[in-house]
Amino acid sequence: MKINKSTLNLLKVLINRSIKKRRKTYPPHSFKEWIDIPYLNDNKKCHTYDVYLADEKNRKHCCIIDIHGGSYIFGEHKDNYPFAYEMLKDGYDVALVDYEVNDGKRNIGDLIDDCVNNIIHLLNNKDKYDLEFGTFVIAGDSAGGHLALLVSMIFSNKKIAKELGYENLPKINLIATVLNSPVYDFANIGDDNMSNSGLCRMKGPRYNDKEYLSKYSPKTYINDFHLPIFLSTCKNDFIRPEPLKLYEDIKNRRNIVFVDISSDKKEVDHVHNVTKPYLNESKEVNEATTEFIFKYL
Repeated sequence: MKINKSTLNLLKVLINRSIKKRRKTYPPHSFKEWIDIPYLNDNKKCHTYDVYLADEKNRKHCCIIDIHGGSYIFGEHKDNYPFAYEMLKDGYDVALVDYEVNDGKRNIGDLIDDCVNNIIHLLNNKDKYDLEFGTFVIAGDSAGGHLALLVSMIFSNKKIAKELGYENLPKINLIATVLNSPVYDFANIGDDNMSNSGLCRMKGPRYNDKEYLSKYSPKTYINDFHLPIFLSTCKNDFIRPEPLKLYEDIKNRRNIVFVDISSDKKEVDHVHNVTKPYLNESKEVNEATTEFIFKYL
């Protein structure tokens, strides 16, 4: 039996409840912050983002621009605050960006466009947030890993940007990309285990247009992308084949760090370091992340 639209809708409700409950229990903080900044003037909560600055005592003046996951159909930027908290403690500023998720009517290009517009707004206001003299890293998990990798390509490679319809983007001192179990081969993911209604719910009305989907798949451009990449997955990662495909295509490069957690624990699962950063295995991934970034400062 293949996953259909109704199953995805139920999954969205259940996981959203779990995320909101977990987020409420996370400890308060004392970081300087700007909350729910609108980047489009349409009064939609999904078109807002947060910026947090690390404590000046150990601030590294490097901002991690983080894009949340959610199978393209659920989630919001605040879901990734637990991950942001870990990065902030290590001295990294964080911007939690957001996008309007798919309702079965939006195509992947619409989600990418939201992320690009969000980052443009951040860069155009970086002096306001005391980010004008720092470096940047773009990060993402799961579906957000797909968006993060493609957006990193857009902001670091004019050829790719032009191919996807973006020109005259603001300059960004982008030093690396951090990916936790990203979707990599977007054109083909889900074909074997999802019905047409499920694929439409996740990928949008053009779910069967392989040429269009490949245009927005990181796999298409990976040979032209040369920024350092941090990549993680784990044994219980339900989309493990995706990060492994990416690793296979980049494993011979010098500027790659690949962390593959072999734990059999059930709670050490898909993007555990983002959703459950208190686990020892998650701490291992996140410590490796900050060490990786520090190399390129």
